[in-house]
Amino acid sequence: MGKIFYTLLFLFLVLPIASSRRETSCSNNNNIDWWCNQTPHPKSCKYYISQINNYHQIKHKSLFRVLLVQLALKQVLIMQSEAQDFEQKLMSKKRKALHNDCLELYENTIFHLNRTIECMDGKRSCSTVDVQTWLSAAHTNIQTCPTAASELNVVDFKVSKLINNVTEMLSNSLAINMDFLKQKSNNHHTAKEKRKVFPSWLSSYDRNLLKPNSTIEADLVVARDGSGHFRNIQDAINEAAKRETKTRFIIHVKKGTYAENINVDLKNENITLVGDGMKMTIIRGSRSFKDGFSIYYSPTRGKSHSFIFLFIIIIFFTFEM
Repeated sequence: MGKIFYTLLFLFLVLPIASSRRETSCSNNNNIDWWCNQTPHPKSCKYYISQINNYHQIKHKSLFRVLLVQLALKQVLIMQSEAQDFEQKLMSKKRKALHNDCLELYENTIFHLNRTIECMDGKRSCSTVDVQTWLSAAHTNIQTCPTAASELNVVDFKVSKLINNVTEMLSNSLAINMDFLKQKSNNHHTAKEKRKVFPSWLSSYDRNLLKPNSTIEADLVVARDGSGHFRNIQDAINEAAKRETKTRFIIHVKKGTYAENINVDLKNENITLVGDGMKMTIIRGSRSFKDGFSIYYSPTRGKSHSFIFLFIIIIFFTFEM
């Protein structure tokens, strides 16, 4: 009889308390302060999240992450609209170059954020690392516009008032996505995997490309002497852009000096350039602001921010400006 009494007492007194604690935890999870305090910039987070009618329905970090990116995208679209409406006719050559740079940077940012949202909604096959890369690219793009204005000493250049808020929202998105990265790392990395040279998200095919003395079969060959498919690197890259499936595309650039400022378009993904070695394959650019090019357009650049693209170039190429 005594055991039954204590069992009933536990059911009526202890369990309601535990249940109450669980409800409090769930209630906190729906609270805007609770979510935004997990970000590096809670003030801007609370301001923009509070403008959403259904923000009380945020129950999972995955939804919170999507909302942060969507809100950042909304502000970038406003920035782009403001810049497009700005009159260019009375601008000096320097201001017009900066203005055009900012327009392209906003366009690239919108592309990366839309791709990020598609990824998080399950409409695109990608990884958490991809999301971090695209968010980092968007963050860099937004900061590049005012940085260029400062470097060129264009003091009165008009920069959107939203730029600091967008930068903070993208920083918040990166911080929350990093939580997903850490979680995935803790779940999947064994002690043996941690000792590997390459990160786990890099495919076995791409790892082989980066190994010393690996056998690489090129899709196109560039050679100054005419022995390849093209004489110029840019022509080969433009040809690669025509392919329907954007899988890894390898371009072998034979030894020689190439006076080009290479531009890899935003949607021309997974381009790998392989040279014949340092001091053998040389890319030499000569653009400058004095010749009518802004800093943004002066160097060889890959808008897709491809890790493999940059890594291969650094290993096998020499750049001269």
